[in-house]
Amino acid sequence: MSRKKGPALYELISTNKPPRQSREKRSMSNEETPDVHLEHNVLTPGRSIRVSIGTIGVIVAVSIALIVISYTMGFRRGSDIAREDYGNRLFEEVTTTQLTEAEPMGNRVLTPVRAPNTPLATKVPARWGPIISDPRVKGTNYFTLIQTSKDGAVQLASFCREKGLETYAFSGDNTRLYRVIAFPGSVDRNDAVAKDVQARIYAIGAEWANTKEGRTSDLKDAYQSLYK
Repeated sequence: MSRKKGPALYELISTNKPPRQSREKRSMSNEETPDVHLEHNVLTPGRSIRVSIGTIGVIVAVSIALIVISYTMGFRRGSDIAREDYGNRLFEEVTTTQLTEAEPMGNRVLTPVRAPNTPLATKVPARWGPIISDPRVKGTNYFTLIQTSKDGAVQLASFCREKGLETYAFSGDNTRLYRVIAFPGSVDRNDAVAKDVQARIYAIGAEWANTKEGRTSDLKDAYQSLYK
């Protein structure tokens, strides 16, 4: 009986046994596969991320707070700049106005300033007495221009004296009021002297009415009275 020739037993074993290096590569490939799939699952686009409502609220609150703080700081900064700019422009306008309205001292005429309610110093005839006095003579008629306060009486009497009419101011029946009378007086109420004094009173009254102190009083209500 003839024996079949074929590969020996050890050759068959070595042929069916995979190389050691191939087994190691296959083992490493199997170990790396889960990691590849895991990375693919985590980084895959479209994967949803769950965020709680509380976290969203905190993010919104912080964003609003940052916006409010930024707006407030910007508003304050803008207000400071606007206020500073307005102050500079106002200062420039005031300075310009003062320089424009300034006049050379050579063209300015200085006038003496008198205290309020003080009679003007005018040249009066030597025979005229003090403005605050009562030189009336009994049995003579005199024109009374006005009855008012002491200051008002002195102002009117001073004004009349400047216009050349002899006048005096003195306390009347009521000690709180002063009377302004015009000289000269007359024995006859209708003589030429009385008419001349009356005409001069009316002329001066027209000018007195146009002054601040006159207050539209034209002295047309002046009247004669007999000093007894």
